[in-house]
Amino acid sequence: MRYYTRKAASNLALSTPAAEIVVIRNEDMLSRFMARASCNDGIALRVKSFHVNFTATITGLGLLRKCILLLQNIEDLELHLVKLSPSSWIHVLRRVRFKKLQFFSSNCPHDVLAPFLSAASTMRSLQLLVGCGSGQCHLEGRALPLLTDVTAGNACITSVVDNNPVERVVIIDVGICDNLAFPFAIKSLSASTSTITTLHIDFDPDHRDILRQLHEVAPELTALKLVERQRPASGRFVRRRRPWNDAFTWSIDLSRFTQLHRFLLRTPAALVNGADAESKEKELLTVWTTKSARLDYVTLWYLADSTADILRLWRRSFSRGWTVLAHASSPSWDQFL
Repeated sequence: MRYYTRKAASNLALSTPAAEIVVIRNEDMLSRFMARASCNDGIALRVKSFHVNFTATITGLGLLRKCILLLQNIEDLELHLVKLSPSSWIHVLRRVRFKKLQFFSSNCPHDVLAPFLSAASTMRSLQLLVGCGSGQCHLEGRALPLLTDVTAGNACITSVVDNNPVERVVIIDVGICDNLAFPFAIKSLSASTSTITTLHIDFDPDHRDILRQLHEVAPELTALKLVERQRPASGRFVRRRRPWNDAFTWSIDLSRFTQLHRFLLRTPAALVNGADAESKEKELLTVWTTKSARLDYVTLWYLADSTADILRLWRRSFSRGWTVLAHASSPSWDQFL
């Protein structure tokens, strides 16, 4: 870690303009920021978005805690720290309170996070990148009156969504076995009392009735993103039957979502074969959406995870039907919008 003399830090603070967005990737960057902030109160007070993403174990927990306590005006906070014990997390977040915090993303254990969230009454978006394992989630019953957007694992999603005004849900895999993940997610959502309008969920192609099952727990969806789960590499090719292979049934199941406006699908399978793929995609979409009056935007990403992958955004208009709105290069899963 690099250290700075008070004079050097003071000169640095005076010569560098304060930033609203700060990204910290290692302890050297943390030291540099603190050297400036300790000499100029305006440096920390100006920060609205603070992102800590360490790929190595942090040794300066005291410095990180001191830094966080200076950030009185932040609205977005990311804390992604590797190999940190629960006691170390407690040291970092103990009695930390923010009056304006709206977005929080972390891999912090939920038992440590619970008291922190109890005071986060302004929270609107929450990303929980670890789960509670087995048993009841430690965030059960936490009331966040402004919370509308949640990303969490299968086992914990209901504990966070329930009794809060959540509209957008992203369910991620934080350790549930492949063949249990989707049924577990459906069970979790069925216990929720919230009206979910946006859903991102990973699925296994063996779940043939995925749309019907989702409609039972989230019938008011306006946006749905389905991402086929990656399978471990195998020496033997296994031909899998996807739920959309029966295009007629898939069309009927899509039409169950009467408010659905946007649909996204990612799969390693080939949705169409041969030449003139764009024309065949249009024909496919026409069949899929015949009975879906409100569905106007569809993103198809197929042959994913291969060098031949195709990603296209389609829009439907009354006069022209389905037309390509954009071609795109392969994004990461959270940017596939």
